[in-house]
Amino acid sequence: MLTLPMVAAVRQLRPEVELLVFAHPRTKPLVEEQPGITAFVLISGGMREVWRALQEWQPEILFFPRPLFEEAWAAYRAGICYRVGSGYRWYSLLFTHRIYEHRRTAQRHEAEYNVRMVAQAAGVAELPVRLLPPRISAQAHRRVQEVMSRLGLSPAAFVVLHPGGRGSAPRWEPESFALLAQRLEGEGMPCVITGTAAERELAERIRHRYPAACLLFGELSMAEFIALLAQARVVVANSTGALHIAAALGVPVVGLYSLLPSHHPRRWGPYTERATVLTPPQGAPPDAVAAIPVELVEQAVRSWWDSGEAGR
Repeated sequence: MLTLPMVAAVRQLRPEVELLVFAHPRTKPLVEEQPGITAFVLISGGMREVWRALQEWQPEILFFPRPLFEEAWAAYRAGICYRVGSGYRWYSLLFTHRIYEHRRTAQRHEAEYNVRMVAQAAGVAELPVRLLPPRISAQAHRRVQEVMSRLGLSPAAFVVLHPGGRGSAPRWEPESFALLAQRLEGEGMPCVITGTAAERELAERIRHRYPAACLLFGELSMAEFIALLAQARVVVANSTGALHIAAALGVPVVGLYSLLPSHHPRRWGPYTERATVLTPPQGAPPDAVAAIPVELVEQAVRSWWDSGEAGR
């Protein structure tokens, strides 16, 4: 979600070019049917797979917003003319155009860093940064409508709580999500707690703390999960893709973040004005996301619920 603003930036500079996106298979619902993308290639990983795709497509210019040695080496071997990447890697000599910005200092947002890479390679001062909302298929929409009907949920009248993630940042405890759901539902704000099939342990911990919790773990595909987020009134999550998807869809979000530079919301926070970002309280370690009080999160959700900003 934070890489796709590069698509809009390239299109603004050169609307006539063909634009190819390499992506992991799990991100397919984010890139398919995007009007700015000519084609996309799904790659699980590995230098040989990348090299074969580059040989087939032969792009003229290749950007590396998240550089990996294997991919940079594959691009070099494939003879790609222009290769744009960080100037601060030991393998930066593999890039023909090097961008000298230390992202780890978190002075800017990740989406801004990515768009600045396009601007600097093109020799322009600045380009607008815009998230691209994923396209929701009719099939995914129908499936989510069925799930909502089964659970007794109405559009823009429920909260999505997403306690999981891919482990790249500290998390709020699942028991805190359970308590938050219990408190919100006590105030008339229905909650759905979402996750993948691999996160069943989180579901069990939530169920143990709040037996009446409405859990959707492993029931939705990625495309259906996106369709569910689009129907929510507010989304609460740790630093993970769910927040960025909801933000791109225009749904108000409450994000729970560490203050460590590598996880800081200044770089990884939701890129939207319709967001509340909560961090560890004063006196707690900067990565103690678990120390964020449930009462503060509840207050943030209630504020968005009552603001009139919720709902598309």
